[in-house]
Amino acid sequence: MMSRNFSLFLLALLGIINIWIDHLLIQDIRNVLQKRPPPFSHYSTRRAPNTVVQEAPLIITHPLLAWVEDDVPERFPLYSPRPHVHMSIEESVRYALDSPEAPLEWLYTATAHDMGNTHLGPPERARIGVVALAHQQHCLRALRAALAADEVPEGHALHHAEHCLSFLRESTLCAADATLEPGDTFARNFTAERVGGERECMHAEAFYASMLRRWEEWVEVRDQKMKAV
Repeated sequence: MMSRNFSLFLLALLGIINIWIDHLLIQDIRNVLQKRPPPFSHYSTRRAPNTVVQEAPLIITHPLLAWVEDDVPERFPLYSPRPHVHMSIEESVRYALDSPEAPLEWLYTATAHDMGNTHLGPPERARIGVVALAHQQHCLRALRAALAADEVPEGHALHHAEHCLSFLRESTLCAADATLEPGDTFARNFTAERVGGERECMHAEAFYASMLRRWEEWVEVRDQKMKAV
């Protein structure tokens, strides 16, 4: 009887010790996580309402725990964006389908130099990503080229066009715009009635300026590394 009670006592003691060790481990993990800086997205997307980031922190020296695996921002931070920029939805004499100027006019929607790619994070472990807006504009250019081509797209060109059509469809659903357009839009004479109301939009000029500035900063870091080799 004594040995059985002693065995139960030991089991209970071991259980208590195990719980105590688990508590210490969990406490240590919490302490480490509390000292860890917030992820990059905290600086760009988790800010108080109606505030504007005057200087996007595109390069931040984080501890080793940052910028590893999924510790990356969800959105590309913009330099000095204006909130709620108004844009008129109207028919344009530019961005035609097959005019001589169309290829260059549509190319103007691309970001300079980087093909929509951007590098974020400290130089020693910078992460590359593509901004969704750049992908959307790329798909619009691809669809325009496919529609303007003399031949019917086949093979890779066809699959690319199908991908872009599906991507733009899903993008419009993701950022569904519930703005009420005036009148019967589908019965409107777009030649005579060229303006279709206004939208509150992202500051597109800040996007292009931020992409260019981020590219220039990355090129500077890259060139310094090449000189050091």
